[in-house]
Amino acid sequence: MVVPKKLNFIWLMAAFLAAIYYFFGIKFFVAGLVGVCGFVMVIYDVKIGLFGAAFLYPFLPDAAGLIMLLSMGFFVLIRSILFKEKIEVMDITLPIGLFGFVAIFATITSIEPMGSLRDLALNAAGLSFVFAMTNTIKKKSELNAFISVFLVSALLVGLIGIYQRFTGVEMRPEWLDVENNTDIAVRVYSVFQNPNILAEYLVMLIPLAVGVTWHTKSMRKKIVFTGATGLLLVCILLTLSRGGWVGIAFAALTFIILVDLRLLILAIPVGLGGLMFLPDQMLNRIISIGSTVDSSNSYRIKIWEITMNLIRDHKVGGVGFGYIPFKKTFETYIRTMPIYHAHNTYLEVAAEIGIAGLFIFMLFMLSTLKYAYINLVKSEDKYYKYIGAGLCASIVGIMAHGLVEHFLYIPRIIFTFWIIIGIIFTAIKVQKNEKIEIQN
Repeated sequence: MVVPKKLNFIWLMAAFLAAIYYFFGIKFFVAGLVGVCGFVMVIYDVKIGLFGAAFLYPFLPDAAGLIMLLSMGFFVLIRSILFKEKIEVMDITLPIGLFGFVAIFATITSIEPMGSLRDLALNAAGLSFVFAMTNTIKKKSELNAFISVFLVSALLVGLIGIYQRFTGVEMRPEWLDVENNTDIAVRVYSVFQNPNILAEYLVMLIPLAVGVTWHTKSMRKKIVFTGATGLLLVCILLTLSRGGWVGIAFAALTFIILVDLRLLILAIPVGLGGLMFLPDQMLNRIISIGSTVDSSNSYRIKIWEITMNLIRDHKVGGVGFGYIPFKKTFETYIRTMPIYHAHNTYLEVAAEIGIAGLFIFMLFMLSTLKYAYINLVKSEDKYYKYIGAGLCASIVGIMAHGLVEHFLYIPRIIFTFWIIIGIIFTAIKVQKNEKIEIQN
């Protein structure tokens, strides 16, 4: 008698749980049971895992987020074996493939290979999530639901940040030039432990929220979405992250250019007028953006100068993928600055994977913008047009923020970046499938 594959799977899981109970006791059995139930649910529908991961990762330990995102690609592969589902690879993923190849090569040749594995694993988890998204989300309604879950999670992050403004949080000395900012007592960071990291997250999420709000036709929903987006904007203001403010300004300009240039006529006076209502501490932070007197600015300039020297000495292949080989090498140039990254994404990438690697990274970023613009922003479907404009603005915003921060360093920001990339590629694929269905 031939035993069905599903029955074999059930017996395997039962044996697994029985072994856990026998050897480890009831606590591990319950944990195993929860894990098996989650496994079965995601095998049944990978979208459950995608939605759950997109909602939960900001609030979970980095290791848990890594496992969740990395496992999504494997679930797709398992389903393809069990249910004979077809796996598709998009032609526009070539730039990602090139970047992935360079990352692997730079890990193998790294001065600290085990340290490079950390960042390789984080980015592999992001790529796994992109792969799962493009092979699982097939309808506009599913894409919209995923984006909604993603933004609800962001709203919770933002609300926690706003709450911190009233309760107060620890202010670390390195976050602020105390001598020139004596009136600042709080910089919120929500669940990210650092206000600049929270700003990086919001720079990528706010433009997407604006795109969703812009498309919404229902006045009731538009009011709710506008209010939620406004809360996210309040939160990024409360981070007092000047790099974040620059990033969101570039994102706003990009969105306006892509949607309707005439909005500039309104945006410029509204933006300038809004400065009049900002508290003095925020105005002082804006004024200090280009100040060489500000200690955090001079600190970054010093890091950039040393990083440039490092790049000149390792311009071909870099020192190795990830922050650990960079940090180890940087400290051979100066031992009094125990930094973790270059506070500039482009210098950091060049230092890690070389000048050619930086070129491939920029090719990946710019080609992603090109694909999003051609396939989404230029679409006749207003949903894709406005969502595409928001996604393009997210990429431009984080690239601008990358001039003063390295946005591929913190795990949860790496995950956010790849989820945004996943939404872009998934939206392109969903729209193309819709066109094929209409033609047939």
